[in-house]
Amino acid sequence: MTYAELISYSHRTLRCAGIDGEQYNTACLAEHFFGLDRVSLSLKRYDSPDPCSEKKFIDAVKKRSEGCPLQYILGMWTFMDCDFFVGEGVLIPRDDTEVCVRECIEPMRKIASPKIIDLCSGSGIIAVTLARMFPSADIYALELSPEAFKYIRKNIEYNNIKNIQAVNDDIFKYHNKFSDGYFDLIVSNPPYIKTDVIPKLQREISYEPIIALDGGADGLVFYRAIAENWLCKLKTGGCVSLEIGEEQGEDVSRLIKRKGISDVRIVKDIQGLDRVIFGTKI
Repeated sequence: MTYAELISYSHRTLRCAGIDGEQYNTACLAEHFFGLDRVSLSLKRYDSPDPCSEKKFIDAVKKRSEGCPLQYILGMWTFMDCDFFVGEGVLIPRDDTEVCVRECIEPMRKIASPKIIDLCSGSGIIAVTLARMFPSADIYALELSPEAFKYIRKNIEYNNIKNIQAVNDDIFKYHNKFSDGYFDLIVSNPPYIKTDVIPKLQREISYEPIIALDGGADGLVFYRAIAENWLCKLKTGGCVSLEIGEEQGEDVSRLIKRKGISDVRIVKDIQGLDRVIFGTKI
């Protein structure tokens, strides 16, 4: 088939499968498998790719039409102008998490060598992004899942990061390794979806690891652990930045206020939904 026929095939297949944004998905797949952007595809529309590339593209379109996330198919995704390896077994980076990171920037600028921990680090997007911004920081990336942990190490190496210590351990236990008042910043995008809601989510999310999604019956299990076991590890004046579900703002605010966090703010995302809880240790 020609490039034009392959693009048409992809649009048609994805549209029939109910995939939103068939043109965007097709453009991403074409650039990945053919190395051609939209302009190049237009110029070469009557040419044909080599058979191997054609087969890979068609297989990828079929996989995407079945609901496999685009990010997993491409194997890499961009977050805050930085590329990260992703794949089955790790949570997909989302733009929402940028809100969580941006709240940390100004407070950390005021500290020469901040000590930071990223809890439930996943692919390491938060830790790596902060490490690039603050090369003098001492950062821990804590992740329990062995599958996700492989991506943390891979992304640290790929981005040539030298100031992250990746730790494959449990958020419910690892707090014992640190003395109280150790960190300047605790940041996390923990699992926060209610257990009974997960089966009702869009089919793409079913491909993501449940360990990165399931926040327990009320979605607050990890926030309680952070409040009970980790907030005491903040220095006076230290900050906490937590990504949350859109209906969890008040509940998570109460949890951290009880543990001495003040100036608590609920920060909204670009859609106007509650997305981050940010506060300071008094």
